[in-house]
Amino acid sequence: QKTGMNRFLYYGWSAESIPGYNCTDYKPLVPNPNINVLGGALDVAYGIIVIFLYAPTVVVFHRQSRLACFKIMFFLGLFDIGAIMINSLVTGFLLMNGASYCDYPNFIYISGSIGLGCWCSACLTCLVLALNRILDMVCPLMVKIYFRGYRTCAVLMAPILYGCFFFLFTSPIIFSAEHETWFFDPRTMKGHYKDYTNIPHTINNFSLVFLTCFLYIFFCLKVRSQFRKSFRPKRTARQRQIFLQSTLLCLIHLSASVLYVIMQFVEMPKFFTILSQYLWQLAQGCPVIIYLLFNRKVRAALLVFMTSSSQDKSSNYIRKSADNRMMLLKLTPSQNTTTAVRKLTENDNYLQCKIHLTQGEPEKQEETIQDRADTEKREL
Repeated sequence: QKTGMNRFLYYGWSAESIPGYNCTDYKPLVPNPNINVLGGALDVAYGIIVIFLYAPTVVVFHRQSRLACFKIMFFLGLFDIGAIMINSLVTGFLLMNGASYCDYPNFIYISGSIGLGCWCSACLTCLVLALNRILDMVCPLMVKIYFRGYRTCAVLMAPILYGCFFFLFTSPIIFSAEHETWFFDPRTMKGHYKDYTNIPHTINNFSLVFLTCFLYIFFCLKVRSQFRKSFRPKRTARQRQIFLQSTLLCLIHLSASVLYVIMQFVEMPKFFTILSQYLWQLAQGCPVIIYLLFNRKVRAALLVFMTSSSQDKSSNYIRKSADNRMMLLKLTPSQNTTTAVRKLTENDNYLQCKIHLTQGEPEKQEETIQDRADTEKREL
């Protein structure tokens, strides 16, 4: 490849200095017919909403990262957020200004490299997630071998390095206000679009995306065969839920990938270029929407996370004394009531206690509390 961020750095942090990316013949249009304030505002609004939903979800994935699948979804969330910042926020800003490459060459060149790297990293991470889910069902031993502890992070280095390759060594996508989407051709030289073809991107969009869809189909069939052994309404509903999630993810990713590759080689009507842009936005934003709509565990964990701040304040005095198996608390000096709090279980999300109320003389209260504590200790 002739271009990439390595060439950008080589030519002194100047995109216009790269051969084929100079804007010497560029003349700005006055008035600019490519300004689309409404479309740009919708792109920015979509990006803000997705990031607002994704940010706390990613934090939840990080807190639940003891499981390999949550670690993978955490990295996928980071890549999706990075891509959304480019294909929604940056796109909206450029669209509202009717700006193309030669209006902001450095900004668009860097943004296109980041967007491309995040997209390709997300594609490979989706493949890793599909493999993890299938192996967990078919061969749990392999999950323990390859996805146990820090080994998951080692596996996830592959998507990171994969995205870095596209970021550094392949042609970046360049925004075109005329078509309201991103192309590899900066339109600085007419008739030379083949010189900017990104073959690794084409291979990525066809091989990884099709392979991921195949794995999700296999996953759905495996779930169906397992649930068929014991028919229960809840399991049937769960099966439909998994199938719907996988189908939506595959259809959106497949449509965005194929359409984006085709429009790089074939002149298409503006409707299809805009559609490809929306599909790219949806492909990076739909995972969090699907998590929140169909994944009960993610919703529950997110609810706990959102309400944990108020709960932490109310239970702070208990958590500070977590090492003590018995705590005696005087409610008020005027009351002959003592409360014994017996900690049973504790994890990151909740604290379970038993509370006993006793009345009477203080000496007898302490004896009664201690007797009950000893009894509970024997039972546990």
